[in-house]
Amino acid sequence: MARNGGIGGIGGIGGIGGIGGIGGIGGIGGIGASGLGGFLGAGAAEGYDPILTLGLQVSSEGIAHIAGDGPLQQPTDLAQGPQNMGRWADWVRGSLYLTDFLKDLSWEPSTEGADDIVLKFETFEVARFDRPSAQLVQEQTQWVLDYAGLRADRTAEITSQLGFPTEYFASILGLHPAQHRFTFELITATQLLSAHVAMIAKHALAIRRPDQVDARVLPMITTPGHGSFPSAHATEAHAVFALLNRLSQEWGSLADMDQRKALLRKLAERISVNRTVAGVHYPMDSWAGAALGQLVAELVLQRCGVVGGGQAFHYTAVDADFMAGRFEEVEASGEGYGLDFRCAAEATKTDTFAWLWDRAVGEAQGTGA
Repeated sequence: MARNGGIGGIGGIGGIGGIGGIGGIGGIGGIGASGLGGFLGAGAAEGYDPILTLGLQVSSEGIAHIAGDGPLQQPTDLAQGPQNMGRWADWVRGSLYLTDFLKDLSWEPSTEGADDIVLKFETFEVARFDRPSAQLVQEQTQWVLDYAGLRADRTAEITSQLGFPTEYFASILGLHPAQHRFTFELITATQLLSAHVAMIAKHALAIRRPDQVDARVLPMITTPGHGSFPSAHATEAHAVFALLNRLSQEWGSLADMDQRKALLRKLAERISVNRTVAGVHYPMDSWAGAALGQLVAELVLQRCGVVGGGQAFHYTAVDADFMAGRFEEVEASGEGYGLDFRCAAEATKTDTFAWLWDRAVGEAQGTGA
């Protein structure tokens, strides 16, 4: 892409399981009072309409005497433990995933008064972001202006990706709500966790949005009401890419998975870049979000009991455009473009996530639910 010559080269959280189509999942524009919103949905009990309510009342009065006067048999207690996960409404499981993960997350400056943020998971330092300078922020607005020429072509994508773009990922892997119920649940749990982690860094670093730095940006969508760095959309998209890449390996039922993996990675990049096209993110936000999203996915996978350490990282933003190929190069080499993947990030397996992973793995493509 030419630097100055044009383009050359959290709405509330919707649902997980009841996904209204596939991803009736809002974005992070505003997360609802609890931070869950209608996190799942299909398992949420709605109130009856007035006529049915009255009918049930009249019916109970008419037939209850048939059950006799008692005493009633004492019920058998449910056994406690993860075997009850399948009994709960999907939005209840959503609360459990959120609590299971976030209880081990903390953040703080590296030292008192430092202009950075360190994220810790369990006892490990897993990510460090240095706060971009005001000069770098101003320099990055030029990329936003350069990308604006793509707005007309990408309007449908940008507006339909305001929430969690689950349908876009589903189209690459041929996912269907009836066949991949728990896969969708795992995807959305990961998206929601990614959004929460990104919000922590956004709050701590407090970087102005492009339209607050340069009057010429004029975004095509509403500027979100939180900081710019890192990008939550990039975090969520790259977390889903990393998650589905590993899940599809477990399935082992897609003969052309190499091509699908390339498509998933490219989609994660495109979702990220679309936020720069729209005028609400700098490329450095996508770099930070991509690294953070991959980290969140790896921590979730380890919570699920999937073997393999995640990569802790340190990011010091530089004035560079974001591209999937460049990020892949940094992953392979361990450093570049301001990113330094330093050491392993570890997380403990939990029954909550292991239960969900086992069911998602059982939904192998081509075998049904």
